[in-house]
Amino acid sequence: MTLTFVTGPANAAKAGHVLGPLRERAGEDPVLVVPAFPDVEHSRRELAETGATFGVRVVHASALFSLVADRVGYRARRASELQRLLVAQDAVRRSRLELMAESAERPGFVRALVRFASELERSLIEPPRLTRALRDWAGEGPRRAYVDEVARVYHRYREVMDTAGLVDEDLFAARTLAALRQDGAAWGTTPVFFYGFDDLTPVELNTVLELKRSCDVTISLPWEPGHEAFKATSALRNALHEEADETIELKALDNHYAPKSRTPLHALERGLFQPRRRAVKSGGAVRIHSAGGERAELELCGAEVLKLLRAGTAPGQVAVVLRDPQRYASLLEQVFGAYGIPYSADRSLPFAHTGLGRGLLALVRCACLEGSADDLLAYLRTPGLLREPRLADALEADVRTEGELTAAGARSVWERTDNRWPLDELDRLGAPQPAASLVEALQRRLRTLFAGPYRRRAPVLAGSQLDDSRSFVAAERALSELRSVVQADPGVSLEPRELHDILAALPVAVGETEQPDRVQVASPLDVRARRFDTVFLCGLQEGEFPQGASPDAFLPDADRREINRATGLRLPLREDRLDRERYLFYVAASRAERTLVLSSRYCDEDGDAESPSFFADEARALFSDLEDQERKRSLADVTWALEDAPTDSEWGRAVARDGERRTARAVKDLELPDAIERIQAKDALSASALERFAGCPVRWLVEDVLNPERLEPDPEQMVRGSYAHRVLELTFRRLREETGDRRVTSSNLPVAERILIGALEQERGAFKLSPNQTRVRAAVRRLEFDLLRHLRYESTADGTFEPEHLELRFGFEDSPHPAVEVAGGVRVRGVIDRVDTWNGHGLVRDYKSGRVEKYKASDWERERRFQAALYMLVIERVLGLRAAGGVYVPLGGTERRPRGMVSAELAAQIGSGFFANDVHPEADFGHTIEWAREAIAEVAGRMRSGALESCPDTCAWRGGCSYPSICRVEQ
Repeated sequence: MTLTFVTGPANAAKAGHVLGPLRERAGEDPVLVVPAFPDVEHSRRELAETGATFGVRVVHASALFSLVADRVGYRARRASELQRLLVAQDAVRRSRLELMAESAERPGFVRALVRFASELERSLIEPPRLTRALRDWAGEGPRRAYVDEVARVYHRYREVMDTAGLVDEDLFAARTLAALRQDGAAWGTTPVFFYGFDDLTPVELNTVLELKRSCDVTISLPWEPGHEAFKATSALRNALHEEADETIELKALDNHYAPKSRTPLHALERGLFQPRRRAVKSGGAVRIHSAGGERAELELCGAEVLKLLRAGTAPGQVAVVLRDPQRYASLLEQVFGAYGIPYSADRSLPFAHTGLGRGLLALVRCACLEGSADDLLAYLRTPGLLREPRLADALEADVRTEGELTAAGARSVWERTDNRWPLDELDRLGAPQPAASLVEALQRRLRTLFAGPYRRRAPVLAGSQLDDSRSFVAAERALSELRSVVQADPGVSLEPRELHDILAALPVAVGETEQPDRVQVASPLDVRARRFDTVFLCGLQEGEFPQGASPDAFLPDADRREINRATGLRLPLREDRLDRERYLFYVAASRAERTLVLSSRYCDEDGDAESPSFFADEARALFSDLEDQERKRSLADVTWALEDAPTDSEWGRAVARDGERRTARAVKDLELPDAIERIQAKDALSASALERFAGCPVRWLVEDVLNPERLEPDPEQMVRGSYAHRVLELTFRRLREETGDRRVTSSNLPVAERILIGALEQERGAFKLSPNQTRVRAAVRRLEFDLLRHLRYESTADGTFEPEHLELRFGFEDSPHPAVEVAGGVRVRGVIDRVDTWNGHGLVRDYKSGRVEKYKASDWERERRFQAALYMLVIERVLGLRAAGGVYVPLGGTERRPRGMVSAELAAQIGSGFFANDVHPEADFGHTIEWAREAIAEVAGRMRSGALESCPDTCAWRGGCSYPSICRVEQ
């Protein structure tokens, strides 16, 4: 039998010398082998167009081995990628690694082992041979222990595979080849044609040569003597040429190019990577794009594609070629989806990123691992699980306000609420059980979750629902595969964490299936056997195309070269891929029949400079007018020029950009009568609400009128203040009860400190400082230090005023004191933290958790801060005391002196612990209190009339708007 070998550059009509004889021998049931599955459909369509609809079997490379195995009688259960990972994981566990133990803990180690095993099997290297070769190379030197571990982990991988009764794809191919060698006649005389290949593994090459012994074989390979682009295929060409009975060397042709593009595109194919070349004019057949960032690059590409489609080019005649299309999958969906471009691309998502996957994996974390409250919510929000999704929303509100962080805590909140059922599935899944039982239980739950949204509906799935079914099928298959391994070999371990991580990374195909009537988004390998009217070659960046080196995790290329020389092994080299990358660029650039667009970026999405690929420079050097054909889109171009806008929405954005600027609409006063009546109906106004309105009416509207329900615990600063107030109140009350003293002095300070620490512990459960227990301990400790320092500062006071009234409430239903009328019928209510008294005088003390430098009396009018002055008026009206001052007391920070105003006439009795500019003659008190009365009356009047105003300068503590999404103003 004969081996016919066809070579030639791209576009040399190699297909005619392969597919022509194939059609002639259609009556012999020939087999056409193509590199990958997408090539199968394309080749079938090409054959059908020439009348070869029946009699030809088209298969991809891996399917050829299945066909050969059937004929030679070889049977084996082939392991899926998931089963290989599980086997490799168990092999690592059984290998007792020391030198590689730390590396083996990393998540990428197992996948690296699978790749390493594939390389060895494709190179027909069995474990004993690898062990001997590595030991011969290492000798008894320092490398011996390491290479022993490398050999051991490969040996264990194959051992676990055998125990589980599995073979992976590469081992299946190698053993099929071995069976074919033993019984070559079993194949028969069926002719085999190989087309579209530019590389063959050792197993594939040996299979080609073995088939030649019983049948006629024809194979084509891109190659041309002296052309730099074909250095990557030279070794394979030499091997095939030596074995070929006939070698056909074809010359480059240009008759398939569009007439107007023939000269530049043929010059590109002939001149790439060649030392002697003459620049020609591109004539628009070759153009370049330059963009700032990946999105801008795809937007440029999308706009050009739309122009082509609108001009009548069939979508299937346009290809967008990327070195790694998966990297751009999400961005492609955003840009091409927004532009309405019909495209096909292999796109996958991790199972963890699908709706079904999020729910199932959250269930595993809640039942078997350290799940969080968010995990339980994610599980309950799995589509179809709850007939009333509001139940999950209510649970979220509860766990957030209570600060629950764990799944167990969230489950407790769920199950203690009326009209909710126990989540028993968590107990069933989390119960101790063998790995196979856990996987089986998870499968049952997967089926329940998937069926939930469609229960009793019998729908025909379409659109996004197909993605749900794909994620279900992928997970169901994966769980079945995992279960078969652990059942076949009980020694294989599968812990819940491992099961979770394997499922989380499981790829799920999403989006539209590949169709020939759509724009093809593909890698260079996917288009190497096809032609298109227009090709966009994108992502021409250093490190992307050409790709950078990827050293092997076990044996770098330097070691592989030494091992190959010393032992005769043929370990493939991985790091120097430039020849291969150069060939792939040549292939992709030669696929266009009319137009080729070369696209690169000058910066990334952050504006940092990027280097375009030198491949693009190779193409630029062939043409003298490429700069005139360049289109640019910068990182700052958030819209298009009106004449370039690709869609109606983009045109609208361009119009809006060039239109008149409109200032933000000012906040309008309240107009709804019911809302105004509700405000006016309040008998007494809160002192804090009045001060909040004075700072910013919009903030008051949100916090006091709208009062939205918070979905998180109260802010830590607010809780800390309430906690501190309660602890100080208990401390002073109990100090009086135990010692009879009202003040903290140096003599009773130890007692006061003991009482304060006890009060802190007693009240700790009533004040949730943070959902995080570590932060709670730190916050309580910090508050304890602050309050102890406050007591020590008070113990040094030299005045005679003593604490008398603690947490004095007035104007509330349960308080002994009525609301106080300030002016014009305005009544106020509130709580005074502490009032110190002496001889009929009262000093108001208002605690503050932080610093109080902004609370000095000279700033009260400017800052609209009238609470202390109001409380001075209140103690005169309610308690009959004469105001001796009003101060704000800091409970934190290094400066302990209060700020406010105190009486100069009572300085001796009040003490010396005040700033000099806070000491005022009593004549000033009347003016300050009168100002406070007038300010409160004015603020209350505006409040009751529904007047609103944006005050970003005074809204937040440091300025700025507290609620910009509602107020819509800038500072």
